[in-house]
Amino acid sequence: MLISTALQEQKEFNNSEKTLADYILNHRESVLEFSIQTLAQQTFTSTSTIVRFCRKIGLKGYKDFKIKWSAELQKEYNEITNVNPDFPFTEDDTYPEIQKKILELLTESLHQTHAITSNERMGKAVDLLLNAKRIGIFAYGDTYLPALNFQNKLMKIDMPVQLSVIPGENRHLAANFGKEDCALILSYSGESKNNYFITNILKKNKAKILVISANPDSHIARLADLLLPVAKSESTSVKLSTFSSQAAIDFILNTLYGCIFVANYEKNHTKRIESETLLLDDRFDS
Repeated sequence: MLISTALQEQKEFNNSEKTLADYILNHRESVLEFSIQTLAQQTFTSTSTIVRFCRKIGLKGYKDFKIKWSAELQKEYNEITNVNPDFPFTEDDTYPEIQKKILELLTESLHQTHAITSNERMGKAVDLLLNAKRIGIFAYGDTYLPALNFQNKLMKIDMPVQLSVIPGENRHLAANFGKEDCALILSYSGESKNNYFITNILKKNKAKILVISANPDSHIARLADLLLPVAKSESTSVKLSTFSSQAAIDFILNTLYGCIFVANYEKNHTKRIESETLLLDDRFDS
């Protein structure tokens, strides 16, 4: 039986074991970095309880759990769709076949990104944005479109968000950010020279840095205060379009927006209604 299945079914688990199972499912990646003592502290259990828990689900102990849990997650993340993310269709494909392949490609990208997005990281990201005096969004190339979309959403609930529309001006924007501000960097590869330069400026100014990237070991990701990972499927070389990466980044940004909205639901709901009402009134007046 898969570890994830055992954690979800929770057969004959006592209360402490249910707490452990729920915690692991909600912190899928981060628990791999925990010692047994850290996991015990985080779940208000004991190391002996964790060892018994591991044996109950068919493992030798905590070390065995970490090895097999890591392998299980990796297998899950690496489930490869039959569609090539770089060249998802060919000249021989019919319109219905192209439609089906794009659907499969986007669905797989969303599922893989969801699988590696922990609740803990998302919560920390939302806190960074909510507590920032100003939010700056920094994107380049294909990531600029989801950045613009995200700015539009935040603007409509009166969040203090800035995104440069003039090429080159993003460096001046970064230079004006400080320790009370939060910068959101969108870089699928994590190796964009332009964004790396900007991230260094932000780091020097002690601004909070939130990075969305498919490469946790990239130069940009290493400068982040917090990384939100997206599924890595596309190559960094030639491809027909950024189908998978755009979908993955949009998924993370839409999730962030939803969490931010819910954090002040009544206030944001009222703002959206008022905004739409004003636009509707303006249409009739004209």
